[in-house]
Amino acid sequence: MPMKKSLFSFFCVALAVIAGAALSSCNKDDVIGTEPEPVIILDSETGIYTVTAGRELTISPAYRYAENAAFKWTLDGRILALTPEFSYVWNDTGEFFVTLTVTTSAGSASEEIAINVVEPAIPAISFPIAGDELMLAAGTEYIFAPEISNRDEEDFAIQWSVNGNVAGNDDTFLFRASDTGTYTVTASVRNTYGSTSKSIRVEVVEKLPSGLAFPTPSYFSTSTTRYTFAGRPVYLTPMADKLDIETIQWSVDGVTAECTGTTFVFTPDSPGEYLINASVNHGAATAGVKVVCVDASENDRYRAPTPSSSPRSTKVFEWVPAPGQFIGETVVGGMTGNETTLEAANAWAERRLENSYYVSLGGFGGYIIVGFDHSIAKKEGSYDFSITGNAFLNVQTGAGGSNEPGIVYVMQDVNGNGLPDDEWYELRGSETGQSGTRQNYAVTYYRPSAPQMNVQWTDNYGESGCIDYLSAFHRQDYYYPAWIDEDSYTLRGTCLLHRTSQSPTTGFWDNSAFGWGYADNLGSDNLNSGDSVTGDGQKNGFLIENAMYPDLSHINLSFIDFIMVKTGVNSKAGWLGEVSTEVFGFEDLNIKQ
Repeated sequence: MPMKKSLFSFFCVALAVIAGAALSSCNKDDVIGTEPEPVIILDSETGIYTVTAGRELTISPAYRYAENAAFKWTLDGRILALTPEFSYVWNDTGEFFVTLTVTTSAGSASEEIAINVVEPAIPAISFPIAGDELMLAAGTEYIFAPEISNRDEEDFAIQWSVNGNVAGNDDTFLFRASDTGTYTVTASVRNTYGSTSKSIRVEVVEKLPSGLAFPTPSYFSTSTTRYTFAGRPVYLTPMADKLDIETIQWSVDGVTAECTGTTFVFTPDSPGEYLINASVNHGAATAGVKVVCVDASENDRYRAPTPSSSPRSTKVFEWVPAPGQFIGETVVGGMTGNETTLEAANAWAERRLENSYYVSLGGFGGYIIVGFDHSIAKKEGSYDFSITGNAFLNVQTGAGGSNEPGIVYVMQDVNGNGLPDDEWYELRGSETGQSGTRQNYAVTYYRPSAPQMNVQWTDNYGESGCIDYLSAFHRQDYYYPAWIDEDSYTLRGTCLLHRTSQSPTTGFWDNSAFGWGYADNLGSDNLNSGDSVTGDGQKNGFLIENAMYPDLSHINLSFIDFIMVKTGVNSKAGWLGEVSTEVFGFEDLNIKQ
């Protein structure tokens, strides 16, 4: 199971044990009590420390019930110090485990502390920009906010220059040019071990080029063609690039439609091909999309199960995670390092699901698409299919815990080609239509410029952040998927208002559950609780009846052929890292195993 969840459950259990021990040591009448054993509170949430070779590391724990205590720090049985605070110069690289033991007349307590000693390294710079070029409109302000590694070393400094002229020394740089032309913005950084620089070529123009395009069903899909049955509407919404849409003039096969909104609901009444055109702001940008009304009925496309049909998904069509700590991870993540193409990544994910091992979807928008060897029929009165995750509650409080909700989408194979290239319909959940839920949210992730760096992101609300690289737990070079060739990629979907919180007393992190309708979430649709500590076996049930059109209205589907799950929050929980949906399996509940 994912390390962040296992660590969370371990600390929750440990806290419950400590609390129980403290209670059992108290006198019933709370008048006379035995002296409690000492308690160690490390100045690191994880108990893991990182230091550069040749540097001194100081560890300063806090203690409770440690009056007149004896302290001992040991490494492989060798005593390093006998003081409450521990300082030591680490010259050799590697991972070392130091044991701290605190002893009083009431007993003793100990903690094993991991110390990672790393090679000295010069800084590296990464910008949330695809490649090394940027285009801006004249007079526009742009803030350069790089991610810089190894900046905590001594003598760190940064300097900005524009066309070779020094322009600033702050962590970020505000660029603005009124004149058109080409500018070279350079960030130069150094620490005690060396220096580096990175330049961005900025093209300042009078007006940014704009574009309009219709989306594909998934990241690796290439066709924008839409498929439907006669009488079933298709919702058409183009994506605008650097374009403020005032009005859209729609046409069908050259005939102007009455709609001028950003979404055109087209309902063909007979089979055939229809060309829909969108013209924005009186022709400033145009885009076209083909809608195919198939010469078949919904019942014609139903693939009935056979006696040999599997209740579980049989194929992974597309696994496109957002960056995350288990992407490219070859130890606890189970990857091999050879997943450098979509085909290899899909095959790996398919094997994982066959063996009921987890597949991580990374941060917001990361997704997986699966199919079955038959259609899953809608039935009345019970759930139609299930998705296995590993959500669990905080064993101490009976709430909170680890819930990493995945938004669920379904699709029928309308065109009958066996591929998920038709219409996706989101399943309604408890947060649908609620304030704080963003239905058309988009996040763009940027490839880091050097190994073991945070992955930066920006969204379509003007916000930005990063997926933190957790060097205490992982050693892969990149969290960015190796089978994404582009230097940036954008993932879209519904984003829920996160329920991530940290206890002010224990420092533990919680991701509280949502009501219902999401994978990897202990909602009211939980079919079994799974393991109370690890979440193993936790499973949610889903209703095809909850499928919606993009405007959140109901669509009546009698069956489905494909399922997609996307990580549904954009959040991170401190040292536990990004909130990322994990899936272990998909099952048709109509078929008994």
